[in-house]
Amino acid sequence: MRTLLGLTALVSVGAILPVAAFQPVLPTDNDALFRGQPENFYMYVDRTFEGRTTRPWQGGAYGFTRNPERIGGEVVMTRFHEGIDIAPVRRDAQGEPLDDVRVIESGRVVHASHAANDSNYGKYIVVEHEVAGSPVYSLYSHLATVDVETGQRVERGERLGRLGYTGRGLDRRRAHLHLEIALFWHDQFETWHSSHFTSPNKHGTFNGMNLMGLDVASFYLAQRENPQLTLPQFIRREEAFFRVRLPASPHFQLPQRYPWLVDGDAARARSWLVSFTEAGFPVAIETSAELCSEPRVEWARSTKFPYGKVTRSLLAGTPGRPQLGSSGRNLMELLTWDPASATPQEP
Repeated sequence: MRTLLGLTALVSVGAILPVAAFQPVLPTDNDALFRGQPENFYMYVDRTFEGRTTRPWQGGAYGFTRNPERIGGEVVMTRFHEGIDIAPVRRDAQGEPLDDVRVIESGRVVHASHAANDSNYGKYIVVEHEVAGSPVYSLYSHLATVDVETGQRVERGERLGRLGYTGRGLDRRRAHLHLEIALFWHDQFETWHSSHFTSPNKHGTFNGMNLMGLDVASFYLAQRENPQLTLPQFIRREEAFFRVRLPASPHFQLPQRYPWLVDGDAARARSWLVSFTEAGFPVAIETSAELCSEPRVEWARSTKFPYGKVTRSLLAGTPGRPQLGSSGRNLMELLTWDPASATPQEP
């Protein structure tokens, strides 16, 4: 395993176990994505907008697919969905889902939450995989049963549990598997969380706030078209929406954890230019000789809508004058978090 340049261990269950290539399989028997039938693959959402009630399957896809608002005569989806919701293909006579959930690629279970109501994820599992020497995570949530334990080695296609509808706001009708493939923000997340929230963090560093999901379905489809496509290649070809300059800091872990994101000589960086999608997924990190004292937006794609609406408040301001929004400031702080600066919130 590659040493991560001074980073403390990400997990306590042992070294990341590499796989020959990250070529994930689907986690359930639902393969309608590959048959060009998204309406049968994704679980719908219940939507009432402008007096009309619908059940669009698009709400189960990745991206800005939820909470429509009419802005300047156009309808804009303003809520980001970080993974994909996969509908069950088998139910019993009472409508209970019967689908097995399987790990998409070999790895190690690093988190197994057996509690149905500890988060919006319900019962969920996180599996760590090594991709090009870096840790990448798959997350499986809303499970009816969790049949593995933290520290367990699992092989591609091995059963993890059963699809369900645990977590807040779900019912049997909308039972589904929520799947993410994600990068990891910071190994000191717990001290950051305690400095910002009074509510307890019951999931350690594998709280969903510390994992950033990519466009899962697009990756599946792209790799099906080109089996030689690697995950780093897929990420690097994603289109950036904005770029932030960050001060060079020994606490900025992304370049060390994911060196395949970096362009330039990391040892000489006096600041970093990090390119993000509109949802905040990092797609490139450039080294720079320019000094800066605090994070600032260097560039953002032009849009006719308020930045906050189309970036989940990562950006604020008007078109042509972007700045970090409330969520953006929090994210940049987490990315460069120094645990020595932590001040726990009073309960």
